[in-house]
Amino acid sequence: MLRIGSAALAGTVLDAAVSAGPAHAVPLPRTENPVTPAGGPVGRGCYLTFCRIPTAGLNTWKSIMDSFAEDGVERVVLWMGGAFRSRRYPITWQYNRAHRNVVENFAGELIDYAHTRNIRVLLGFTPYTYDGTNQYALVRPDLKAQQSDGKLARLQGIHSWGYNLDPTKADAKRFMLDYARELYFDFYPNADGLLIESSDIDICTGGDCGGARHYYEIEFEFVRRLSDEVWSHNPAADIIVHPNYFVGGPNGAELPYDPRWTVIFSQWTVDLEFAKKVSRAYYFDLNVISQPPANVAESVRWVRDHGFAAYFPSQEFFTFVAQHAEFNETNLVGRRLRPFGFDFLGLDENPYRDPVVTVNRVALREYAGNPDLPDADFRAHLGLAVFGAAATEQNVTDLLFLHDFCYGRDKSLFSLAVPADPRAMRDRLERGLLSFGDLQSIQHRLAALPAVADRIRRSRNPLVRRLIPHTRLIEHNWDHDSRDLLAAHLRA
Repeated sequence: MLRIGSAALAGTVLDAAVSAGPAHAVPLPRTENPVTPAGGPVGRGCYLTFCRIPTAGLNTWKSIMDSFAEDGVERVVLWMGGAFRSRRYPITWQYNRAHRNVVENFAGELIDYAHTRNIRVLLGFTPYTYDGTNQYALVRPDLKAQQSDGKLARLQGIHSWGYNLDPTKADAKRFMLDYARELYFDFYPNADGLLIESSDIDICTGGDCGGARHYYEIEFEFVRRLSDEVWSHNPAADIIVHPNYFVGGPNGAELPYDPRWTVIFSQWTVDLEFAKKVSRAYYFDLNVISQPPANVAESVRWVRDHGFAAYFPSQEFFTFVAQHAEFNETNLVGRRLRPFGFDFLGLDENPYRDPVVTVNRVALREYAGNPDLPDADFRAHLGLAVFGAAATEQNVTDLLFLHDFCYGRDKSLFSLAVPADPRAMRDRLERGLLSFGDLQSIQHRLAALPAVADRIRRSRNPLVRRLIPHTRLIEHNWDHDSRDLLAAHLRA
């Protein structure tokens, strides 16, 4: 059983709600010979796909930077591909032409504001694919990548659906350099550097690309050249790259590492031996946006125990209209996504102020400051942060219950966890992804909800009553038809 609080939680609503087991998550990598643990707090950054949040304006983004500053975040990646009004390649933003930054071009002012909060801002993109870049093949289909079987690249992506490019072709190389130069040198030279995120989906392996290893050798040429140009402009610039260029194996190359690069590892790319050799290693995962606070704490401790310089999780949310089944979630098609899946959150407001979203913000802040923080102390910090000095143990227990309801099982990047969103339940049932035990757990949580909702409504603390929209949303989501569907499957 996943125990988030102290022993005093035994028999509470939260205890009942999580008794079916911990949330699903990719296990952290293990090693028998970890590096010497580093002492003290863990550095922290955050990763945002700015391009997939088209509805937020400058004031909202300033407020978001304020939230990150409160959490001790030192670096923020703003993924800018497809989110600036490129003059040389307007096709890169046509799919995103209503994006507020495409219309208003405020990112430079936002970077300046972040600097007043002691936050360094890095611009993110991926060579030859992903947001914005993958649109170029719509007007230059002759530059599409080839797959290993010789077929042309398939249509794919997130929000920006397009085609990967073939980096062996001169025009593709020229486009990629021009686009990256325009982003950094022409539009936002006040940025503090770049995140160059190496490709990992449907990379060009056929034709002249000659397999994954050779592909990364070609992509490395771009990374090397652009890095040198950026460092000539600003020797202090941060440039974060992925390990694929250096680690070899079936999906990487063995190329020279420049100690000026910071290497960011994820759960699917960790190489602890290589991490020991780099000048700075960061660690990325999705726990802050999709898992319980105990998972955030585990990630922080893993970063500390393996000598990484910083924990650099995703803190992204989305407000675009899904035109495709993102990650095969057919229930999303045609819907405008809402921040963290909460339909009541505005499209142009800071969602990090929401009390349920705040749970993992506090987890990141407090565990990064003290990775060995006792559970009881975390609960005390959480109560104070969300409910003020009048917070009670019951308030914290109810908040964690709702957080577990919304984040604790099968939360996707785009929607709430299955127990909180029956649309997600239907999608998972259609794809055969839910067990009978999963359905029983949903029923168990729903049975516990009325008592929690009643306590929240009756509270005299207005900060506690800020949770009323969350209980109402779950109650609204579970209409008669959804409850009947759940009951029918439980009778099977």
